[in-house]
Amino acid sequence: MVPKIISGLHISLLGMGLYKLLKKACLGIWPSGMISLIIMLGYGIMTGGSVSTMRAVCMFLLSVGAQLLGRCYDMHTALALSAVLVLLDSPACLYNSSFLLSFGAVVGLGAVAPVLLKASGTNNKTVQTFLSSFAVQLFTLPVLLWFYGEVSLAGILLNLLVLPTVGVVLACGAAGILAGLVCLPLAWFIVLPGRILLIVYEKLCALAGRLPLCTWIGGVPKVWQIVIYYGLLGAALFGLWKLEKKKEEKKQRGKILIKAVCLFAMAAGAGILGWHPLDSLKITCLDVGQGDGIVVETPEGYCFLVDGGSSNKSDVGQYQILPYLKSQGISHIDGIFISHTDDDHISGVRQILEYSRDGLTTVRVKRLFLPKWKERPGAHKDLETLALSAGAEVFHVDRGDLFRGGRAEFSVLAPLGDGEEDSNENGMVLLLRYGEFKGLFTGDIGEEREKKLLPYIGIVDFLKVGHHGSRYSTSEVFLEKLRPKIGVISCSDSNTYGHPSPETIERLENAGCQVEYTMKNGAITIKVKEKMIFIERFVKE
Repeated sequence: MVPKIISGLHISLLGMGLYKLLKKACLGIWPSGMISLIIMLGYGIMTGGSVSTMRAVCMFLLSVGAQLLGRCYDMHTALALSAVLVLLDSPACLYNSSFLLSFGAVVGLGAVAPVLLKASGTNNKTVQTFLSSFAVQLFTLPVLLWFYGEVSLAGILLNLLVLPTVGVVLACGAAGILAGLVCLPLAWFIVLPGRILLIVYEKLCALAGRLPLCTWIGGVPKVWQIVIYYGLLGAALFGLWKLEKKKEEKKQRGKILIKAVCLFAMAAGAGILGWHPLDSLKITCLDVGQGDGIVVETPEGYCFLVDGGSSNKSDVGQYQILPYLKSQGISHIDGIFISHTDDDHISGVRQILEYSRDGLTTVRVKRLFLPKWKERPGAHKDLETLALSAGAEVFHVDRGDLFRGGRAEFSVLAPLGDGEEDSNENGMVLLLRYGEFKGLFTGDIGEEREKKLLPYIGIVDFLKVGHHGSRYSTSEVFLEKLRPKIGVISCSDSNTYGHPSPETIERLENAGCQVEYTMKNGAITIKVKEKMIFIERFVKE
C-alpha cells in the first residue's frame, strides 16, 4: 500500500509546493495555478502515466482548479470524477489492481479514517497517523487478498515512519536536482539525508519480511466473502458514526460496548475473508511448463509438494508455486518430496527455500524428503544444505518409508537401493493413499524401473504420467497393472523432446485412462471426496 499513497504524496507535495512558491513569487493566482497545472500534468505523463499517478494528477488539477474558480474542493467528488476520467481513457483499468488499490486507498483515507479518528477522540498525531494507515488497510484488504493472497501487517506500522518523513526525501531530491545544475558535489551532500532515509526504509521492510507475524497469508477470497466483509465494515462504521452523531450523552460503559461490537464486526469480516475450508483431498498439478510441480492438500490442513521445477520457465517458485500457495491461504509446506535433482524438478523448490532463508516470503518449509542415494550429486547436496539453512528438516528416504498427514498417507516405493546410477531411474516414486483413493507419482522413471516396481503396485485412481509423457515411460504392462482412471501429463507445449509422445497417449487411452494436460488446460486439480473424484481445469475447453 505504501507505493500508492506515496505516489499521491509526490503529486501533492511537489504540485502544491510549486503552486505556493509561484504565488509567493508574486506571479498571481491564475498564472501560478496554470503553470503548476501544466508542469504536474507533464510530470504525470513523463513518469509513465500509471493509474495511481494519473489519479493523483487529476485530483491535484481539480484542487487547484477549485481555488482558481473560488469554489470549495470536495475530495469525494474529485475522486469520483478522477475515476471517471481514468476509466474513459482505459475502461479495462476497472479490473486493474493499481486502479482498485489507488482509489481504494483514498476512499479509506477520506471515508473510513474520519470515522475512526472521531471515534478514537485522540489528538495524538502518531495515533492519528496509525489510524489513517489502518483505515486504508481496512478498506483495501479484500483487494489485496484478491490479487496477492497476502497482506503486509507491518505496513501499518512502517507508515508511521514513512509518511511523516517522505517529504524530506522529496525535498532532498528536488533540491539536489537544482543544485546538480551548478555543483555535483553540493548536490550529493544535499540528497544525503534522503538517501539515508531510503536505506532505512529498505532495511525496515526487509526486517519486516523476515518476521512471520508481519505478513498474513489469507488466500484469495470468494465474491460472497468480499460482500459480507464490506457489509460488516459498513455496519461497523455506521455504528461508530451514529454513536458520535448522538447529541445526548450516553453512559461511558454503553459507548465502550458499542465500540467493542463494531471492532468485533471488523475482525469477524477479516476472519471471513481468510476462511478457506477444505472438505476433500486436493491434488493440483501446476502448469510449470516443462517440469513437475504438484501440490497435495488435505482437509486437516496439511500441505505437501511433490517436485517443483521447470527447464523452460524461470522463477517458477516465485511466479507459479508461491502465488498458488498464497491464493489458497497456505502459509507452510509440511513436506516437499523430491523425485530426483534434475532442474525441471527442483528449480522452483530451490527458489522457495532461498526466499524462505532470506526472508522474502513467509511461506515456511518444514521438511524436505530426498531420495536416498549412495552417490549423491552436487545438486542433491546443495539442496540439502539450502533446506537446512532455511530451517527445514531433511530426510533421505527409500522403499518402505511411510509418512502421514491427516488421512493422507505417502508410501515410498523407490528408490530400490539396487545400485542404479541413473538419477531418473533411481528417482523417488510415491504412492498416496487417502481412504480408498490411490495416486501414484512416478517422477521420470522409465520402462525398466516400472518393471521392477510391478510387484509393489496395484490399481490406482490417479497417475502422474512419468517423464512428462515420454515414449520410454508408462509402458503397456505398467498400465495393465495400474489401470488408472485419470492421468496427468505435465509438460510444455513447445518442448524439444516431443513430449507427450503419441505412443504414450495411445497406451493411456487404450488402458481406459482419462488424460489431462497442463500444456492445454493449465493447472489441473483433482478433488477426492468420499468415493467421488472431480476434475477442475484452470483453462476451460
